[in-house]
Amino acid sequence: MELDLENESASRAYSLLVNLVTPRPIAWVTTITPEGIVNAAPFSFFNLLGANPPILGFCPGDREEGIPKDTARNIRSTHEFVVNLVDEALAEAMNKTAASVPYGVNELAIAGCVKIFL
Repeated sequence: MELDLENESASRAYSLLVNLVTPRPIAWVTTITPEGIVNAAPFSFFNLLGANPPILGFCPGDREEGIPKDTARNIRSTHEFVVNLVDEALAEAMNKTAASVPYGVNELAIAGCVKIFL
């Protein structure tokens, strides 16, 4: 099978790719703004890529306007992030943090799970 992800299948690229590798781990990445506000976002494009040196990869991407998503913006500012793995009990809360909210809004508060991370 050949998929043209740049032309005829471009609009379905994400859907096609996330269904190619299953089960697929999801990283729940937390970052902090330079002002100390927590950001949380799930990333289904995530995996370990090597052990020597240890390499972890995830793909925050950009918003449609070409503006970096909050996770990428925070990492560029602070050079820090934490990858959390999610069990079934936290799956619903993790999904809530995928919401598109203005920069500086604490998604963990929206998801009702701030105390879990403190």
